[in-house]
Amino acid sequence: MYYIWKLVVLIFYIPYRLVFWTRVINRRELRKHRGKGVVLVCNHKSFADPPLMVFLFWRRKLNFPIKEELTRKPFWRWFFRTIGCFPVKKGNDMALMRHCLAKLSKREVVYIFPEGRRAFNPEDALAVRNGAAMIAIKGGVPIVPMVLKRAPRPFIFNAVKIGATISTEQYQGKRLEKSDLNELSGKIQTAMSGLLENFEHKPKPKWWESRESIISRGIIFIEDKPDGENQPQKRLLVIKRFKNEQEYYVFPGGHVDEGESARDAAKREVKEETNVKCEPVRHLYKYNHTFKTSPDKANQHPRGIGMQSFYLCEYKSGKPGPTDAEEYTDTERTSGTYEPMLMDLETLKTADLRPASVKTQLLRDIEKYGTHLTRPTKYVK
Repeated sequence: MYYIWKLVVLIFYIPYRLVFWTRVINRRELRKHRGKGVVLVCNHKSFADPPLMVFLFWRRKLNFPIKEELTRKPFWRWFFRTIGCFPVKKGNDMALMRHCLAKLSKREVVYIFPEGRRAFNPEDALAVRNGAAMIAIKGGVPIVPMVLKRAPRPFIFNAVKIGATISTEQYQGKRLEKSDLNELSGKIQTAMSGLLENFEHKPKPKWWESRESIISRGIIFIEDKPDGENQPQKRLLVIKRFKNEQEYYVFPGGHVDEGESARDAAKREVKEETNVKCEPVRHLYKYNHTFKTSPDKANQHPRGIGMQSFYLCEYKSGKPGPTDAEEYTDTERTSGTYEPMLMDLETLKTADLRPASVKTQLLRDIEKYGTHLTRPTKYVK
């Protein structure tokens, strides 16, 4: 198997390096662990990351997990297994742990994405989880952090920077506590953040951030048992509104305050309007909306074009219900009624959820990806 792996790497090495121009900074740090087991952690930007690392560090075989769905075809099953991948079913953490520890016991390299997913947007990056820390401690091996400057693109210069080794000796020989995992994960995150400083490709300023009106909304799926049902199911958090004799639904959210990011605004507004604590995971949709401009501004069109930004959020705690926000406490408001509620996915298909184009795109993505919605940001007209 070793010689087959070497042959496959040699066959694809030159074509891949001719297409993806990537240099390695501080390669000598990894050479210190030659012939020893080590956990290699790196940020995850695209599907092209793992093959790129295989060919960059071809002198040692990298073992890394991939989704089981990618190995359904016989050819791809053979190819991925040959270059060092091992398929893992989503949620089967024990199988992942056993496979990684088996490779480390043979003094091989285990390549892990500590974020647990691809980070399409800069604000989603380096949210390090505890998986890599646990594997390194259980395997009794050090951790070598590294970062990728940008997502690999054909014929565009790129770079990988390797940082100083993180030792796990202080966690050996004692009972493993969650606080230890959090501490080691924090060290990984700090090291990777330091490597990215003045190194990561800086994206251009977002063209919509200069607009006068920016609204940030959250898309939150909460596992709940509907009345009369025994099995829990995912339901969407929405706000039922009644205004101008019309009944419709909207995503929770509101205007972004000055100096506040759209991500933080989504988290704040969801808590204020629904009493639900959440954490934005990734930016999903952008949508243009029109609004009435301030009448005191001279030479300005009476209507302007703003932007609505939709974030997929992870549910943390809280039960949907009215809060002490202005929408519920100001009885003199003429903007209608508000009622936070959970909507099942079947009802979502026929409900008047606004904006309608965002609802349509959301239903398409749920059908294709499920409620995890692992996809990059999309502009919805």
